[in-house]
Amino acid sequence: MNIQESLRQLGLSERESKVYQELLKIGPTTITNIIKSTGIPSSKIYNILERLMQKGLATQIIVKGKREFHPASPDKLFSLIKEKENIINEILPSLQALYEKTNEETIAEIYKGKEGAKAIFEDILKEGKNWLSIGASAKSEVVLPYYMDNFYKRMYSKRIDLKSLFTNNEETLKLKSKLGKYKNIEIRFLPKEIKNLMSVFIYSDRIAIILITSDIEINPIIILIKSKESADSYRDYFNWLWKLC
Repeated sequence: MNIQESLRQLGLSERESKVYQELLKIGPTTITNIIKSTGIPSSKIYNILERLMQKGLATQIIVKGKREFHPASPDKLFSLIKEKENIINEILPSLQALYEKTNEETIAEIYKGKEGAKAIFEDILKEGKNWLSIGASAKSEVVLPYYMDNFYKRMYSKRIDLKSLFTNNEETLKLKSKLGKYKNIEIRFLPKEIKNLMSVFIYSDRIAIILITSDIEINPIIILIKSKESADSYRDYFNWLWKLC
């Protein structure tokens, strides 16, 4: 990248860059000499020099009644960057607030296989917030038998609480007994009449929907939705079910 292009990226126009480089080359000089060396018309040169002075890259001195223009040290270019940083730092909180208020984006992702299932549980630990589960069927114990024991221990050490609504069958009764040692896990049962075809995890600003298919033990499929509005809505739904159960 040449000097001209670099100065342009720092916020100088093509003509400002040209005049500044000429000032550095010839040193203190008059307006007449600047016009001759740059070829920029006199009608434009004054405005260009004025902008360079505003940016701290040139100064004007009166010598024997004549105006003489001096270049500032190239170190002054750092002040251009610093000034922009200060402006950004000043307005960033307001812009960020607007972004978070009006620009929430709903993202949907699909995770497949045992590694995909692990990724969801790892995400729960990473987010580090209490979570809710609807329709837990104990299938995770079959899909990830060795992983889940370690997951519950790590969840306990991170002080992450879980409220879970289990489907009502022999497998979930056994799992409830197994998880009884963890004080951070509360379990209730859905009515036996409910034969769910999916489990739902609600955590942070996310909803994970685990499809209960015939081949779940081999190839689980999870749909992850990232949306604070949707997650909050599911929490309300969970709390209503929790009271009923």
